[in-house]
Amino acid sequence: MISKKEPQTGTTKERIARYLRVADYMVKEGKLEESIIQIEKALQLDPKNYYARSFLERLRSQMEKMQQRRVQNEEAKGISDEQRLEQISLLLRAADQFIAAKNYKLALQQVAKVYAIDPQNYYAQAYSDRIDQLIAQDKRTISLPASLKAPAPPPAAPAASRFEWRVGERASVAMYRELLKEVWFDGKVTDDEAKELKKVRDIFKITDEDHKELEKQVHIDAYVEALRIAWRDGVISQNENDVLQILRHKFNISMEEHMSAEAKILWAKNTPHAKAAVMLVDDERTFLLSLAAKLRKHGYDVLTAESVELALELLQRSLPAIIVADLLYGEGRMTGLEFYQKVRENPRLKSIPFLLMSGISDEFVVRAGMRLGVDNFIQKPFDLELLLATIEGKLK
Repeated sequence: MISKKEPQTGTTKERIARYLRVADYMVKEGKLEESIIQIEKALQLDPKNYYARSFLERLRSQMEKMQQRRVQNEEAKGISDEQRLEQISLLLRAADQFIAAKNYKLALQQVAKVYAIDPQNYYAQAYSDRIDQLIAQDKRTISLPASLKAPAPPPAAPAASRFEWRVGERASVAMYRELLKEVWFDGKVTDDEAKELKKVRDIFKITDEDHKELEKQVHIDAYVEALRIAWRDGVISQNENDVLQILRHKFNISMEEHMSAEAKILWAKNTPHAKAAVMLVDDERTFLLSLAAKLRKHGYDVLTAESVELALELLQRSLPAIIVADLLYGEGRMTGLEFYQKVRENPRLKSIPFLLMSGISDEFVVRAGMRLGVDNFIQKPFDLELLLATIEGKLK
């Protein structure tokens, strides 16, 4: 029953609205239990009120998650966001290796481990989609547990529960944003989900314009986190590029949005003494990673690609200060000289210095490259100091 001290004026609808406004304020103040009391008073007046019932359900769910998070933090002594991303990055790199070996079962097991850390990780979900595509392409039948064929987050997931109010944000808006995250997790919104979202918008008084802005925010946030994971080792593999493309398609991420997000991530990766960005292109992964690591130690930001085709894709959204590419790749792949010609044909890229590397000592090949205009030709194996001096000379 409502206390006699409480105002009884106004229609039932107005009194319910007052209770819910107080509940919303209490949530922003962090007083969740007091907020629940206000919502329950509203429900006493109208037990079927959809807004109040939805508000109460999500609030109770949030309190359960907070309690689970407190318990987990005591057990794990807390884990930083950077540590979480590093763990996810290592697991997905392992998945990459299994995908390359066409061992999709073990790849999916790595994805499942990511869900144990972050049950609503969109990047892991895109990995699952990519693996499903590869299985279909190979027309292979793999007997896997259902949980590995399409790993899904468990209903209670304290490790991934990072629900938080943004500064100055209404509780109802914060909850709606979390609801959007849930319905978009599989990359699409069903008709039933769309109807439920419309009901919640009507109840929470969220405009269609606000909905579009919040939905885009959810998509961008998910894509930025995927990029952060993908760039942690400084290398975007062909498979990672395919997975990111799946996310861009799902969330309708434009090239401008991608470039903006990637630029911020690469800027954050720069050391205080960072120099220009160098693009390395070589199909020998071990050599590529080793050389990239050495250049980073000397202050350079490094973009890497394992093929000319992938390098050309990266150049559509990234602009390095210099390109260092191998001459020869696998059979049927574009050569370094063809890559150079493509770069010079593009008005946006044609002024970028271009160095070719090769284990071939054929002077005819060297002369052919120099005649085309290649800035320099470096013979493998080479001394790192020679490469550094050449890069620095071309960038002056």
